[in-house]
Amino acid sequence: MVEETTRRGARLENHLEWMLLALAGLLLLCAVIAQPNASLLTGLWRIQTSEAGLITDPMAIGGVGAALLNAALVLLLSLLLIRRMKLPITGAALACLFLMAGFALLGKNLLNITPIVIGGWLHALYKRESFARYVYLILYGTCLSPMVSFLLVRVRPGFRWLAMSLCGLVIGFLLPAIARYTTRVHQGYNLYNVGFAAGILGLGLASFFKGFGVEFTSHDSWSREGHLLLCGLMTALLGGLLAAGIRLGCRSWRDYRRVLRHSGRAVADFILLDGPARTLVNMALVGGVGFAYLLALYPLGVRLNGPLVCCLFAMTGFGAFGKHPRNVLPVMAGAVMASLLMIQVPITSPGVLLATLLCTCLAPIAGQFGWHWGVAAGFAHMTIVQNTGFLHGGMNLYNNGFAAGLVCILMIPIIEAVTPEPSEE
Repeated sequence: MVEETTRRGARLENHLEWMLLALAGLLLLCAVIAQPNASLLTGLWRIQTSEAGLITDPMAIGGVGAALLNAALVLLLSLLLIRRMKLPITGAALACLFLMAGFALLGKNLLNITPIVIGGWLHALYKRESFARYVYLILYGTCLSPMVSFLLVRVRPGFRWLAMSLCGLVIGFLLPAIARYTTRVHQGYNLYNVGFAAGILGLGLASFFKGFGVEFTSHDSWSREGHLLLCGLMTALLGGLLAAGIRLGCRSWRDYRRVLRHSGRAVADFILLDGPARTLVNMALVGGVGFAYLLALYPLGVRLNGPLVCCLFAMTGFGAFGKHPRNVLPVMAGAVMASLLMIQVPITSPGVLLATLLCTCLAPIAGQFGWHWGVAAGFAHMTIVQNTGFLHGGMNLYNNGFAAGLVCILMIPIIEAVTPEPSEE
């Protein structure tokens, strides 16, 4: 009986690994369709050697195909690292890998994440611990990769490679200690914990550089090309996840609804709690919520691009690690309400679109305390996130995770003071 369970678990894990490889293949296929010539590789190099701060769309820098190729390569490298450490494909792995692929469409690339990963390895070596213990944290920590790219571009020739390497090593070495502390601060209600930790470290690094006269200027880029191709990509991805979940056994509402009983408060690994079938269906539904929202804004001029697909990947991935429709919809509703009331920032502006989708990292608040508190959290998040990017100079790609940490610091004590905390079912 034990052997049969072990074999079944191995088969399911093998299915998940092949699914991730299929995603990389889908990205590669779309890359070739978008740029079927030498510009694919020249565009990829431009992405590697350009600045990558918020909000930078690599599709506007190297082309739609080059950005998708970059995402596929970052995903494959991350998957290789996780498998090299002999880590199982759980909900934590899926969330991390989807986030890596997604943010390769919003600033991460092979060149700027490598020094940070090596810095994390040095941290594990210094602590005399297995690097496997830090892999997820360090991969998330590559959200500070724009700082590495900034130095590569801004430092004069002869010193730029040394400067970017040292910066990445410092980030990777210091971030694990900060991230362990910040988890206690927000108590698991911010699913993008490393974004909060990276915001604090980014604030420190940016302040250091500003003290020596360095100015962080914004070079926003926002592509409007490739909308139909990207819609096809997302349709294939979400449809594939749904089909895979149904094939593995989640074939009815009764099968699926078990996922909705969780608050989503970290650690909520749906693969371990409810199995791959329900998790894959949930990933498809959570990603579908974000996709449907963007399509609803099509008449207002919203078109899919790198940053927006990044947000959809983030929502989809965390459908395996804390998010489900019941706890993300209230938070999104609160963010939309705030954006409609804000005078200077339209609902279709880049920052608002990203915040509306990524504020779902606060979904555990809605899951734990009720939908009304979820709406309040989304509302607060939308107002706070508009004022956090300048603190780290736009160098933290998980700026919404940073803002969400501040929302938790503000709201959780108030919520707990006025209402008893319900227990997890």
